[in-house]
Amino acid sequence: MRSTRTSPFKVGLAIAVGLVAVVLIVCAPIVFLLGLKGSELERWADIGQAVTPVGIFFSGIAFLGIAAALLMQGHELRNQREELAIARQEQARSSELALRQLHTDLIKMAIEDSELRSVWPAPASGHETTRKDHYCNLILNLQKVAYETRTIELQELRDALRFLMTSPDLRAFWGRTRSARVSVTESDDAEDTFTSEVDAAYADTIAP
Repeated sequence: MRSTRTSPFKVGLAIAVGLVAVVLIVCAPIVFLLGLKGSELERWADIGQAVTPVGIFFSGIAFLGIAAALLMQGHELRNQREELAIARQEQARSSELALRQLHTDLIKMAIEDSELRSVWPAPASGHETTRKDHYCNLILNLQKVAYETRTIELQELRDALRFLMTSPDLRAFWGRTRSARVSVTESDDAEDTFTSEVDAAYADTIAP
């Protein structure tokens, strides 16, 4: 594979050509003016004064062009930062959904196999984990995921939880498992919000 690194000879040659060009640009007018007579110098001076506004005009245009380019570049940088932040949020959300899917799969396995179900700790002292407990957990987790992914709005979540809390099994499950759930999800803002919504639905719904 051919190397793309620039050789030192080429770099030195480019620098030498640039220096020669700068010297010619600076020295050529000086040599030209030294060879002129007084009257010719005055005439060239008058010409220089006449074209000065033109130079100022083009300098102003160049300055405005540079300012516009800097503003556009700053706008593009802001857009890139916003897109990067959105991409990070989407990646974090996708990772969380993947973890929740794994959790759901584990619960399904526990529902189908009593031996695996016994691995899970009891929701409260004196109670044994049942298939209904895991099923109720899946139902509540479904509401939480639907709300966090913005599939449903807050009012829809509240209506769904109030409807679910009319189930004796769900009410019993929440009453047994709430303390254990809070101890695991403590300091998680999303979990705290969902817990408060379930508590409100539990309190507002009349037990059947």
